[in-house]
Amino acid sequence: MNLSELYSMINGDLISQITSHEGLSVFASENAKFEGWLKVELINILKKKNQRPIPETNWVDIVFDNIAIELKTINTNYKFDNVNRKTKPITDNTGGIIQDIEKLKRKDALIGFVVFVVFPCEHENKFWQKQFQLIEGKLKELVYQKFTFANGIPGVIYYGKI
Repeated sequence: MNLSELYSMINGDLISQITSHEGLSVFASENAKFEGWLKVELINILKKKNQRPIPETNWVDIVFDNIAIELKTINTNYKFDNVNRKTKPITDNTGGIIQDIEKLKRKDALIGFVVFVVFPCEHENKFWQKQFQLIEGKLKELVYQKFTFANGIPGVIYYGKI
């Protein structure tokens, strides 16, 4: 499977769920992570696409066929209206993605992908771009989709191939 196929398989359904889910709007306004929800939702989407995803296999978030997907939600410390700012440095969050990428590189039998949601954030944010470049340099391929939560808070979902 290539990145375009994975993106086509899950992006539309995932974006629809994120943008319409009132509960996630609360998470966004409180700047709280929702990685567990993301994992459950992605497995649900994959099941509807006739895949057989398995969570938490060999320390990988989701595995199906020969595909391994690591998930992350990155809550930034950037100022946005109607968002409770957190003080955790974003470098901790981006470091976690880079660790997941390195972990998947060691799993030779699997085709590795990362899917991560960054919020509140706009792709063009100059502070985010510094962190983004660190991640992008570790991936073979990367695509992204901008979105807004139901309450208007901006976010970006990224799909990367290891």
